[in-house]
Amino acid sequence: MRRTVAVVCIALGVFCLALAPMLRYWMAESLMRAPLDQYSRTVNHGEGVTYFNAEEMESIENATVEAYTTVRGDVAASSDDIAVWDQFTWVEDIERDFAFQSTYRRAGHDRVTGEGVDCCDASVNDDAVEQSGQIYKFPFLTEQRDYEFFDTTSRLTRPITFEGVEEVNGVETYRFEQVIEDVKIGERTLPADLLGMDQEGDVTGDEMYSITRTYWIEPTTGAPIGLSEDQHRAVVVDGEERLVLFDGEMVWDEQTIENNIENARQGMTVLPLLRTTLPIVLLVAGVALVALGGVLMIGTGDRRERY
Repeated sequence: MRRTVAVVCIALGVFCLALAPMLRYWMAESLMRAPLDQYSRTVNHGEGVTYFNAEEMESIENATVEAYTTVRGDVAASSDDIAVWDQFTWVEDIERDFAFQSTYRRAGHDRVTGEGVDCCDASVNDDAVEQSGQIYKFPFLTEQRDYEFFDTTSRLTRPITFEGVEEVNGVETYRFEQVIEDVKIGERTLPADLLGMDQEGDVTGDEMYSITRTYWIEPTTGAPIGLSEDQHRAVVVDGEERLVLFDGEMVWDEQTIENNIENARQGMTVLPLLRTTLPIVLLVAGVALVALGGVLMIGTGDRRERY
């Protein structure tokens, strides 16, 4: 009987020792993949926003504005390693019930690292655009370091810096900040009088853009939890700003933040369990069971020698 117990303990111990690395390096890693069938909706809310109404050719000040973004995965165009997502955003003046801006973009990204992959007809609006750096999300097991992040408006990849650890609605997040200083993103031809210039006819100026973007990232899943974008766009003629096209800070509303937390919750719970807690418990249990089995086996051998 003692020998049977010893064999069972050793067998269970070996099983635990074999299972521990499988959980950490196979099962956990198999779950660290961005979904192919992604579907999400977010709302960016801004108060006191200034924007240019191109239809009525006038500036609107102190507006309440919301940007609605839908992201949908293209399963057919994706693969085991690459997720292809389409994103559509439209910006609306809530009080006037007037949509004054829309943007479409399509990109493929690595399902683990979140980095852009040049494939799958990547585009911004109607233009083919190669998108590199972080695209829609950060990597699983996000580190406390700087990354590269693609900005859709400027179509540039620029550093986004790690700024510290902060709690958002009870969830520990990493805060990252990207600053893009005045960059030309196009040209605008407008009436001179609209630009405050004392001359006849139209004037062509540079459309300049700047933004300070802050992301709050849940580090286990790399999922964005919160977002703030303080953006300024204006028409500049001969180095002088003549017309504000957009100025204001937009932040994800509370419902969006709660939805993001709920969507990330499973990964936040399961991945640490599979990567750390269970492997450690299994390793300790495995060593203890093998040791116990060895002691019982030795005891059995001693008893036989006495008889």
